[in-house]
Amino acid sequence: MRDSPTPWRHGVVLVCDNQRPQDASKPGCGRAQGRALRSWLKQAARQGGGPGAACRVLNSSCLGVCPEHGVAVALEPGDQIVVVDPATDRQALLDRVQAHMSKPHGR
Repeated sequence: MRDSPTPWRHGVVLVCDNQRPQDASKPGCGRAQGRALRSWLKQAARQGGGPGAACRVLNSSCLGVCPEHGVAVALEPGDQIVVVDPATDRQALLDRVQAHMSKPHGR
């Protein structure tokens, strides 16, 4: 094992893209929705500059929230998971990411 510093200094945003079968007991966020939201957020954060531009935006498997509608997004470091509508909540999510990543997180 070898330690290595992370190339992103502000944090990580995890966007669920878990796809469950239609007959599953819980809903899933959906692969297409999650990946489209991740791509948009990554591009918008970089174009907007600020602390959000320095964070890493990644797809994730299930984050344990499993909303009926929307996509679960975790902001790390920290303990925040938000459920967003990938069509109507994009700007609000970007604003939340910028605010979250500007906070000191003990680094």
